[in-house]
Amino acid sequence: MKRSLLLFTPLMFVSCADDVLTEVPIVQVRPLEVVETALKTGIPTSPKELEVSLESLPAQVRETNLSLAAARQLMSEARGKLKSSGLASNPEVEVGFETNRRFHDFMLTVGVSKKFPRTNRLLIEKRVSEILIQAAQAEVRDAERLLIGKARLSLVEILALRQKKALISVQEENAMSLSEFTEKAAAKGEASVLDAGVALLEATRLRNQVKQIEIKEVLAIAKLRPLLGMKPDGKITVTGELAEPEMPMMNVTRYRRPDLEAARLRARSASTGADLARSTRVEDIEAGIYAGLGRAEDAPNGFESERVLGFRFKIPLGDNPAAAGNVIASEARAARLAIGSLALEQMANAEAHAAYAEMKEWQALSEQIKSRLLPLADQQIKATEQARANGQAALRDVLLAKEQKLALEMTYLEAVRDFHLAHANYLTATSQ
Repeated sequence: MKRSLLLFTPLMFVSCADDVLTEVPIVQVRPLEVVETALKTGIPTSPKELEVSLESLPAQVRETNLSLAAARQLMSEARGKLKSSGLASNPEVEVGFETNRRFHDFMLTVGVSKKFPRTNRLLIEKRVSEILIQAAQAEVRDAERLLIGKARLSLVEILALRQKKALISVQEENAMSLSEFTEKAAAKGEASVLDAGVALLEATRLRNQVKQIEIKEVLAIAKLRPLLGMKPDGKITVTGELAEPEMPMMNVTRYRRPDLEAARLRARSASTGADLARSTRVEDIEAGIYAGLGRAEDAPNGFESERVLGFRFKIPLGDNPAAAGNVIASEARAARLAIGSLALEQMANAEAHAAYAEMKEWQALSEQIKSRLLPLADQQIKATEQARANGQAALRDVLLAKEQKLALEMTYLEAVRDFHLAHANYLTATSQ
C-alpha cells in the first residue's frame, strides 16, 4: 500500500509518495513571450538604409535611436509614480475573538478602521510627483540634445573627409596627367626621365593619402550607425557639404537647455519634498467602529447573549521622532540641487560662449586663407609654370608650388571643418 504525507509550507505543497516530489506554483508568472512583445512595441525599427544630411539628422536621431527609446520610459515611470502618490490608505477590517478554556463564554467582534492625515501630506506628495513628470520630460529632451550633438559632430567629420578626399583626388588626377605627359616627352627626348619619376612619385603619394582618408571615413560612418539605431551592415548615404563659415546670431541669454530645466525642476521637487518631510512630523489619526456578538453564562439562569457596538479613536502622542532627521536631509538635498542648478547654468553659458568664440576664430582664419593666401598660391603656380616653359625652373619647382597650394587648401578645409565642429558644439550648448 502506498503511503503519502502532505506537508504545507508558505511557498509550496510537497507531496511525498514513493519519493516523488511535485511542486505546485502559487503565483503564475507571465510568459516571457508576452513581456518581450510588450517591450518590442516601444523599440524603433532599425533602418537598413538612410540618407543623412545636416538638416535631416536631428529628426532621424529622435526617430531611430535606441537610447532615446529607453529614455522615454522615464516619463512612463514618472506617470506611474504620480498615479500611486497622494492616495489615502484603505480601510482596515479587524476581527477579534475571545473565549474561556471550556469555550462556554465567547465574544466575536468585527470592526472597520481608517487612518486620516492631520496635514496636507497627500496633496504635497501629489505635487512632488507632478514636478518629477516635468523633470523626466526635460531629461528626455536633454538626452536628445546630447545624442544629436554627438551625431552632428560625426557627420561633420564625414563631410570634411569627403571634401578632403575630393580635393586630393583632383590633385592626383593632375599629377597623373603630368606624369603621363612627362613620360611621353622623355621618350621623345624632350624632357628628363627624372622629371617623369618625380611626377609619378607625387601621384602615388596623393593616391595613398586618398586611401587613408577612405579608411577614416569608414570608421567615422561606423561610429554614426549606432547613433541612428542602425546595425553594423546598415547603409548610410551622406548628402550635402560643409557650407562656407558664417557666424550665427549669438543666442545665449534666452535659451533654455533641457538639462538646466531638469536641474531646476529637480531642485523645486526637492524643496517640495522638504515640505513633505515637515508634514510627516504629525502622524495620522485612526478612527473606526466595531460591533460584537457573544454569549456568557449567567448561573443559574443559563447563557445570555451579548451585543456590543463601539467607536475606536487613536491619536499619536508627540511628534514623529524620525521626522526631524528626514527634514534636515531633505532640506540639505534641496539646497544641494539648487546650488547645482546654478553651477550648471554657469557651465552652460561658458560652453556656449566658448564655442561661439572658437567659431569666430576659425571663421577669421578661413577667410584669411581664402581671400589672401590662396590667390597668392595661384599666382606662384602660374609664375613657376611660366618659368619652366622658359627653361628657367625645373618640374620639381612646379610640383612644390602646387603642393604648397594643396597644403593651403587643406588648411582652409580644416578651418572650415573646425568651424562646423565648433558650430555643432554651439548648437548643442544652446539646445538648438
